[in-house]
Amino acid sequence: MKRFFLKLFNFEHSNRKLVAVLVIPTLILVVGVVLYPLIYSFVMSFGDVKFANIHDYNFVGIFQYVRAFTDSAFINSLKVSATFVFFAVLVKLILGILIALMLKENFVGRSLARALIIIPWATPFIVVGLMWKWMLHSKVGVINFLLDKVGIIESYIPFLSTRTFAMPCVILADVWQGTPFFVIIILAGLQTIPDDIYEAARIDGGGAIKNFFYITLPMVKFPIFISTILGTIFAINAFDLFFVLTRGGPGNITTNATLFDWYNAFKFYHLSYASAISYIILSISMTITVVYVIILRRTGEAQ
Repeated sequence: MKRFFLKLFNFEHSNRKLVAVLVIPTLILVVGVVLYPLIYSFVMSFGDVKFANIHDYNFVGIFQYVRAFTDSAFINSLKVSATFVFFAVLVKLILGILIALMLKENFVGRSLARALIIIPWATPFIVVGLMWKWMLHSKVGVINFLLDKVGIIESYIPFLSTRTFAMPCVILADVWQGTPFFVIIILAGLQTIPDDIYEAARIDGGGAIKNFFYITLPMVKFPIFISTILGTIFAINAFDLFFVLTRGGPGNITTNATLFDWYNAFKFYHLSYASAISYIILSISMTITVVYVIILRRTGEAQ
């Protein structure tokens, strides 16, 4: 037995054996944690499995997918997701570009400002959700306190339980947490633009606005695309903020697709239906990513 193990772990004359020993644990982990759940949930989406009959698998074909696209509640959740993704990504992109441009300039305390800007992004979503929940609280929230002090409101507003303010508040919290991600990627792109180009443009009489649209924006196009792609995928998969802040309410005004999926899986225990919804959300994310990549490639080839 001892000779067997000595021979097994003797890597002096076999690089293949060393590679196999190093790769196999990772491979087992990937198969067990990623591949197996993906295949299992995909197979489950073609069945009729609920928590009560979790061991009884009945193949029903694409019934769960048809059910999803004829379910008005799921369609509404997709609309909520689309609204959230559009406004959250748009605001984060605009703020990300503006803040990155400011942080590129030389000023006293720039290093400190660059360090501080990362803090929201490094904060876990759950913590961000709890923080904004308290700030927006209808009785003790600091935002109600400040608005009342400056005379904008006459009485405290229950922001998170009001149909008018619930979604904007979730978007606000997500923008606060996610904008630094856009700033970091776009700022990295800005750092690669040589100062000589701006100096030449200045000699030719180019102003700040012309420089931005004809020099800066084209040269950070790729970082903007990357941040937009990843930001869109993050926004589609957003769950924590919705769960902590509103739990989908009031009514279903903030029930996005991922939260609707969670309710079906862990509240109503419709496991097959929830699996089908998960793969629909995954398909939407993959489609958006492919479209972005195609647009990026065609734009690059055109230039």
